[in-house]
Amino acid sequence: MLNRSQKEKIVEEISDKFKRAKIALFSDFHGVAVSKAQVLRRLLKKENADYKVAKKTLLDRALGKAGLKIKTQELQGEISVTFGYGDEVSPAKILAKFGKENETFKLLGGVLGERTLTGQEVLTLAKLPTREILLSQLLGTMQSPIRGLVSVLGGNIRELIMVLNKISAKGGSASDGKE
Repeated sequence: MLNRSQKEKIVEEISDKFKRAKIALFSDFHGVAVSKAQVLRRLLKKENADYKVAKKTLLDRALGKAGLKIKTQELQGEISVTFGYGDEVSPAKILAKFGKENETFKLLGGVLGERTLTGQEVLTLAKLPTREILLSQLLGTMQSPIRGLVSVLGGNIRELIMVLNKISAKGGSASDGKE
């Protein structure tokens, strides 16, 4: 049993995590083996994310202290929170994949910035491409008009070279038939 000062320390720690995190995801971990939860923690740590389990009352106090208006009492099951400090999509992807592999693990919702997410919105977020892929797609889109212009301008030069090659293949010059 935790004493009051230990509980206050936990609330302070979790509140700080909520303030620092770009995304916080709530999940029901009921029925997940401890060994599988440890694997999940390691995967999340690689993506600059933390996985924390605490009582709902302590989570509610930490949420209130962080200025978030979410009540974990409304969420069903045993609640865990994943805090993502880097890329917002990576923790959602990891949790969604973990949920597919472990039937009892469920995504319940989350907080992205100041916006509250439902479990379905978190799953939709998990389907997004990674930041690097999105940036490369954006770069490709930005380069497309320039590539098209270069191709059009290059077409005129190619046509000129083809005409000059045909003239030189005949062995004459451009002025042969006009004198």
